[in-house]
Amino acid sequence: MTPSLRRAIVALTLVLWGAAAFAQSIRDRIRLSPDKLTPITEEQASELTLTLNDAAVRPIQVWVRTAGRIDGSSRTITASLPADDAGYVKVGQRVRAFPPESRSSMFQAKVTRVAPGDDGATVTVVLSGPPHAGSTRYVLEIVTEPLEVLSVPNEAIIEANGHHMVYVQVDKGRYLPREIQLGLQGELYTQVLEGLRAGEQVVTLGSFFVDSDRKLKGL
Repeated sequence: MTPSLRRAIVALTLVLWGAAAFAQSIRDRIRLSPDKLTPITEEQASELTLTLNDAAVRPIQVWVRTAGRIDGSSRTITASLPADDAGYVKVGQRVRAFPPESRSSMFQAKVTRVAPGDDGATVTVVLSGPPHAGSTRYVLEIVTEPLEVLSVPNEAIIEANGHHMVYVQVDKGRYLPREIQLGLQGELYTQVLEGLRAGEQVVTLGSFFVDSDRKLKGL
């Protein structure tokens, strides 16, 4: 390879690298400039089955999962909970229980006792029916609702570059991206600490299309 050809290749590489960096810079600015409206026609909304949900104060359902051992002479299962989960669990909460060797054998149960300890708590659960024959250990899924907070459906939340955002309807067929700060994440809903007010409507089903359409249009 001649020196002149080598210099030409290096120069071309630098030009391509600079163009890629410039394009990435544009994409970053697009993602972080949530002040442009994204219009969606009624026909598009119908094709996408676009749905909206309110940002609202509601109980967030969290499943606390652990494992315990059953008392051979009864339907009582005892398990330990770490400190982070222990505060969510209360007497009377519903529990789904199943032995690890037979996940299809799902049992209903209830929490009957929570005994706090230094590093968490010991929880006692009683099955509503006879246990699975021969099983000594059970996986427990305790259904808890630790608090009522402002929240949105999990499907509404889009993550990009370490930021979380939703699309808020400002009027019919027009949506504005809004960055939000998240709190507790539940099975269906996630707590919103900042960025939304109760009653604002966010795009749930179809939010990724709205986000992609906005970026393709360079908004």
